Amino acid sequence: MSFLVLPAVALALFLVGAWATAAVAYPSFNAAVAARPGLARWSLLMSTLPVLVGATLALAAVLPGDPHLGSLASCHCHTSMPGWLHLCPVHPTTSPAVLGPAAVALLLLVPGRLRALAELYAEPLGTGRGTEPTLVDLPQPVAVLAGWLRPSLLVDRQLWSALAPTHREALLAHERAHLARRDPLVLASLRLLTAVAPGPLRQRLLRQWLDHAEHRADAGASASVDPLVLAEALVACARQGSPARLQLGWTAGRLENRVHALLALEHGQPARPDAHLTDIAAFALVAAGLASTVPWLHHQVEHLLNLPL
Repeated sequence: MSFLVLPAVALALFLVGAWATAAVAYPSFNAAVAARPGLARWSLLMSTLPVLVGATLALAAVLPGDPHLGSLASCHCHTSMPGWLHLCPVHPTTSPAVLGPAAVALLLLVPGRLRALAELYAEPLGTGRGTEPTLVDLPQPVAVLAGWLRPSLLVDRQLWSALAPTHREALLAHERAHLARRDPLVLASLRLLTAVAPGPLRQRLLRQWLDHAEHRADAGASASVDPLVLAEALVACARQGSPARLQLGWTAGRLENRVHALLALEHGQPARPDAHLTDIAAFALVAAGLASTVPWLHHQVEHLLNLPL
């Protein structure tokens, strides 16, 4: 295989592996979250699984590991099975036939992934003003946190004027809870990681996490604002309008569920981030486990490629 072909094959394996893994894993996770909404807290960790599987497949193309030889730089097929199709730099010219399927996979999967990434890239970085409201004229009467690196709160001028002082404080408390949970950064990470997934499944996972984040921000805000006032402010703002996009907005999420949850809430809860050290440990464990399979996977994929021969 030409060294110019190998990156294309590795990218195709990454995209196909990630897309297929998401197509299988996301529906199960989404169904579990629908049954037990608290599981949405694991959305970020779940979104890394397809990326890890795709990266493992890509490494299996790039690294010529062989379990028979116990080496990451050799392949016994090179001498014992001449004429085979190969997926590694040890055989740079032996598998040009792999390029065709790889090109088809790239043509099918790359455009959708690029559109998802372009939408994320188009989002503003924010001005770093936090929950100090910036009054602007928005297409809808909403309040949203803009930016993931240095978030800032954008509030429609008409909406802000229509709110009572107590409702304004409720809105700001809710957004402070989002920032304490690092929700803008988590949402950006989710959008980046889930870009490899089929569009409808990606949207559902993001929507379920957003519902979870809004509930957690409400609970965090209730530590400083009466839950009844928060519920009243939500209803007052919802009458003005609600965001249609996947944003961290004051009236985002399922309004009826949020109001019922606030009415049942007795005490405020800390606005803890969804990402913890346990997530990092779990990610590292899964990544190490998948990396250990690369030599075996490389070898088995080559056998599958050569079944018709």
